Amino acid sequence: MIQLEITSVASLIEASRSALQGFGKTVHWFRGQGSAAWGLVPTVHRDYDQAGEHNLAAHFRLSASTRHPKTPDLSDLSAWISLMQHFGLPTRLLDWTASPLAALFFALDSAPHTETAVVWALVPSRLNALSAFKAEETFVLSGSEARPLLLAGLERGPVVEDVLAVVAQDVDLRMTLQQGAFTLHGTNAALNEHPDASGFLAMFTISQSARKRISEELWFLGVRRASLFPDLANLAFELTTDQRRTPRKSVV
Repeated sequence: MIQLEITSVASLIEASRSALQGFGKTVHWFRGQGSAAWGLVPTVHRDYDQAGEHNLAAHFRLSASTRHPKTPDLSDLSAWISLMQHFGLPTRLLDWTASPLAALFFALDSAPHTETAVVWALVPSRLNALSAFKAEETFVLSGSEARPLLLAGLERGPVVEDVLAVVAQDVDLRMTLQQGAFTLHGTNAALNEHPDASGFLAMFTISQSARKRISEELWFLGVRRASLFPDLANLAFELTTDQRRTPRKSVV
């Protein structure tokens, strides 16, 4: 698998161009993680077995209607798992983005200062070509390809040990701004440990010494928390942590 170190926004763009050109003119997705030691595994597969996953989903679906203005029909599994993912319930979805800059922001935003952060690059069509469907294309979360994996997680259907790259209908402005996409995992095996990972993955580590510079570059380019999470809580957080707006103390 291709592994390169980046030291600036420009070096990420150049590394992406260099690493991914061998895959041809196709769609690329990116994912930022706070540690290079973390595998590409969805939360539910790290912390729950299939029974635990099903119980989480069942309780969420039964209780959501009193807490959300419009919930999907119970049979619409793709809409339900999207809603669960959006509100932070552990699911078998792993978030990706079409924007390398958004991925870089998420990598640094979640990175412990003692860890080496990483941006992963994925060629979704190449991953799907290795699936049971052998199709070099991107699947739809509501499509027939994804349904067996959704049934296994949400309704205790037969286990399907496959991983698919899927796109879904945007559920809110945040997903649109983050240019979101997903991988849908039927197994707890890390995607980066797939025997053919070099055929669809590349890894860009972030130098510890370059973290401050890259964060400043992202800010200058407008890649900020309030622009990726367009709500008042994140706007307030961004404003109060912006060093250019440090409040002046009153003079007594």
